[in-house]
Amino acid sequence: MALALAAVVWGPAAAEAQTQQELDAAASSDDDWLLTNKDYAGRRFTNLRQIDRRNVAKLKPVCTWQSNVEAPSQTSPIVYKGIMYVTVGYLTAAVDGASCKELWRHVWTPTAKELSNPNRGAALKDGKLLRGTPDGNLIALDTATGKVLWSKQIASPKDNHYLSQQPVVVDDLVIIGTAGADFGSRGWLGAFKLENGDEVWKFYVVPQAGEPGAETWSDPKVLPHGGGSFWTPLSLDREKGVLYAPAGNPAPDFYGEVREGPNLYTNAAVALDVKTGKVLWRQQFVPHDVHDWDLTQVSPLLTVEAKGKKRDIVIVSGKDALLRGVDRDTHEQLYEVAISTRKNTATPLTVKGVHVCPGLLGGQEWSTAGYSPALGLIFTPSVEWCGRAAKLEKPPAYQVGEHYRGGSFTQDPPAKAKGWLTAIDPASGKVRWKYNSKSPMLANVTATAGDLVLTGTMRGEFVALDARSGKLLYRHPVGGAATGGVVTYAVKGKQYVAVEAGRVSVFFGGAGPATFTVFALP
Repeated sequence: MALALAAVVWGPAAAEAQTQQELDAAASSDDDWLLTNKDYAGRRFTNLRQIDRRNVAKLKPVCTWQSNVEAPSQTSPIVYKGIMYVTVGYLTAAVDGASCKELWRHVWTPTAKELSNPNRGAALKDGKLLRGTPDGNLIALDTATGKVLWSKQIASPKDNHYLSQQPVVVDDLVIIGTAGADFGSRGWLGAFKLENGDEVWKFYVVPQAGEPGAETWSDPKVLPHGGGSFWTPLSLDREKGVLYAPAGNPAPDFYGEVREGPNLYTNAAVALDVKTGKVLWRQQFVPHDVHDWDLTQVSPLLTVEAKGKKRDIVIVSGKDALLRGVDRDTHEQLYEVAISTRKNTATPLTVKGVHVCPGLLGGQEWSTAGYSPALGLIFTPSVEWCGRAAKLEKPPAYQVGEHYRGGSFTQDPPAKAKGWLTAIDPASGKVRWKYNSKSPMLANVTATAGDLVLTGTMRGEFVALDARSGKLLYRHPVGGAATGGVVTYAVKGKQYVAVEAGRVSVFFGGAGPATFTVFALP
């Protein structure tokens, strides 16, 4: 944890201290993009309307910032006072949001060899930028200089853990969870002090022997390696102090015989007291998963009129290609909507394999939906890429640093992969329109008061759609697969859109260093 390990920093000072009051008002902030999903509720909506349906076709690239790091491009930047903060692999940088001038960059020197190196974002508060590193460190950087203020090793590759999730900061807590279920780790979500990184509380997805839920695993010996990752966004009901988290798949992924039963509480939406980590309620949506169908999304949080009364709901979705509206008070599931093709979902896996949709890379991945309060619609991205899932003949052995899958998945040829953007009424679950892309849709989605839906495709295009109809209004190449954040903000009264592109992942492919292209009207 010595700061000597913190590596490279250069560049002039930038930015100011971000306050809790500003975070609480993030949903109504026109100029800034203060959390990875805009606000605590994860609505990814902005009131900006300088760019709208009538003039979006006139957008032009203003500038480009190159990370010079070829790591997965899955992050969503934060923008505060005109400064954009980005994370790619072990790199963190502050970039002028209007000119793409780099203000500082910091490169963390790994303390151990990571299992995987994606990073999906950071959080800001009180002049600190908080993020996890692939080798399991939680670090706080000075937003003005990029210098390390503190670091804590909170997870270890020796336990088959790594950190890729975007943290959430609220009051004096930094909340982040571990990834690594596919390696057989036992995932947890933890809260750490903003001041120094000390642990405050920790919640494990998979119970220990003797704890409630352990009886849903047929063999208690697999519990220490039962999976349950946190690698996608959290959401927060700030008024009630309830944190919502999506728990991932059980392990081994494809060999279910060693863990017969529902395998609680993997693939569940979990509601926690944000201050204490106490479980308030949790609900599993994919029992006994043998397809690696993580639950990935628990946002946005909305209030709607549904089934005759006003309800507070959470939108729950994942790699199983199903989207649900769930009452946050009664926990009733109000509806369920397929957002890409589902085929052979209940067919038992065999050694020879079963062709199944969605595949290992299907459904809704790390990408978050946008929401338009004016239109009453959510806009959900998804991947349609099927393939053949097969289990091993014998139970797999757990090993440090190795996948603990218990089988394999063979994707269909890439030419058969495509993507969808589906507009859904969150009160009823009715589909209003669908946009079909010729490649997977993995970028985050942003909705604007200009009745636009902004997102990207794996073919390397930034696209803007008419939020009312789904009509394609604009597209522009961005030099690589657009599979990360698409955010919009204002600097000195001018609206900008920033789009990340580059290599996607080991599984999805792609090439090139992560790049951010900034667009604006002439």
